[in-house]
Amino acid sequence: MWIASKSPKLGVAVYNWKGDVRSGLPLEIGETVQILEENGGWYRGFSTTNRSAWGIFPACVVSIRPCTVKGSGATAIAELKDDPLVREIASVLRDWARLWKKLYVERETYRFSAVAKVMRELLSGRRALLAGTLTQDQTRALRLKLVAKLDWGNR
Repeated sequence: MWIASKSPKLGVAVYNWKGDVRSGLPLEIGETVQILEENGGWYRGFSTTNRSAWGIFPACVVSIRPCTVKGSGATAIAELKDDPLVREIASVLRDWARLWKKLYVERETYRFSAVAKVMRELLSGRRALLAGTLTQDQTRALRLKLVAKLDWGNR
């Protein structure tokens, strides 16, 4: 039986999911969903990028994130409290994935390897920021390093 969430929740997809069940909501890594109901190991909700995309998805493919709620009742909208740098890295990695594939197809091995190395470093740094286990000084140094990597890739 579906149980309505007491307050809106936001989840971020940590795995791709095809949505290959009846009323399934396909998800890509990094996509944000607002969760409205729960049933065992499943959630029902919608994509925050396309509010008309409703459906169900397994709880194991999303990570619940802290959020702020604007509005109340059926019109309540949840927004992530995530660090803007973390969101920017996720967005950039999605964009660079297309470039990375193009470099592979065109057999530009040097540039392919360089982009792959930077993408791995960005992923690792993003993971460290999300874990929240670094000291303030380590976080500051990591943020500067990650911004420099983003600048390198956007040249």
